[in-house]
Amino acid sequence: MPTATTTTTTVLTSDMLPHKPSSKGSSSTEATLQSLYNRAARAFLHRDVTITFTLLSAAFALLPPPLAPSPDPLDVHRRKWDILRITLETTVFSSTPDIADLPQPLREFLLLSPQSFISTLYARTLAIFTPSSLYRKPSSAFLPHQVLITLVASSIKIDCPGVGREMTEDWLSKRGQYDFVPSTGEPYHKVLELYCLHVLPRLGEWEYVKEFLSYENELSSDKKREIYLALEAQHAHALESTRRETPKPETPPSLTPMPQLRSLSPASFSSSLSTTSTRTAIPASPRPKLTRQQSTSSTSAVSDSTATRSPRHRYNQSKPRGSSSASGVRISHVLLTDRSLATAQPPTSPALIRSYFNHYFTANRLATLSVLFFLIPLMSLILRRRRRLETPADLVRRRLSEARGDSIARRLWNELVRAVLDTVRMGGGGLV
Repeated sequence: MPTATTTTTTVLTSDMLPHKPSSKGSSSTEATLQSLYNRAARAFLHRDVTITFTLLSAAFALLPPPLAPSPDPLDVHRRKWDILRITLETTVFSSTPDIADLPQPLREFLLLSPQSFISTLYARTLAIFTPSSLYRKPSSAFLPHQVLITLVASSIKIDCPGVGREMTEDWLSKRGQYDFVPSTGEPYHKVLELYCLHVLPRLGEWEYVKEFLSYENELSSDKKREIYLALEAQHAHALESTRRETPKPETPPSLTPMPQLRSLSPASFSSSLSTTSTRTAIPASPRPKLTRQQSTSSTSAVSDSTATRSPRHRYNQSKPRGSSSASGVRISHVLLTDRSLATAQPPTSPALIRSYFNHYFTANRLATLSVLFFLIPLMSLILRRRRRLETPADLVRRRLSEARGDSIARRLWNELVRAVLDTVRMGGGGLV
């Protein structure tokens, strides 16, 4: 193992690392980047993180941002290398590698949260593709759709679809500003398909996707229908998965039905109670002597026990609560009351009216009503006359009443009506 490691390192430093470009210019740089990319892709497929990261660092040393917003010979290499770097870093971040074997920049990525990790990759990518001659914030208008799709797929892989949505919507809002950046046709279709079928469904935005497709006017009807059918299938599958994962509520234990009660006649009811109430526990030991204070408090108990012992006085003496004879007396009293109510004559209308007025119009209520409907309007009239200046509406109203020659009673009645209406209006407006 030590020998193999030494050999790999030697091959990497002597044969793989790029040399400085010669005087041939960009063609030599492109050839170097192409040879390095083939080796880096092979190392990535063999899961050799160290060699892949070393080749990536060497390649981006030869890939500065473009100078002007125009086609650049290194655009293809810049796009391929950035996609490879994003894929490598996302694979390391989403897996559990051996930290001791990782380069220091990859170790620092592992300390970030998923949202911060994707945001860092996105900001770095924008800085790579934005021309350096533009002295402004890096813009997604220069971002190739392949790189955007890779970033969005990485956000989905590490469970950050919200960041992927922000990146996609930013690209959709700024696309088409520069003609040399493809943003229509197939690039637009691929981005939109990823946005509608993978990003928004993971956020639960099913209705928003349908609304978005209804307003979209660049896709063909066949392509839009294809996306819509795929969306319906995903939605049905998601609902089925949610239904399976939701635990079923536990059924409560079955309750035993209560037995139905038969309607008993008063005679059978009293007889059944009499059979149960005769089983009274009587102490065998002689009753202890009672003091004067205890004798006064236990007089009712002694009389009750005496009443239950003598059957001759069962129906004419006061019985204790719960005894059969007391229940019989109570039931017989109810029956006698019902019979008396059945034989009594119904009250006449004057008697009903008299009882109604006697019940509702007592002395206290009459005094309250007089204060409410007579004294308060009268005081309001006096205070209004003395303390408040008359408004034009009051002057017109007073002149009209004087012209009509209203009496004092009529004026009091008008003030009463106005006071009541003002009170109701203030109460409805929440002022009272």
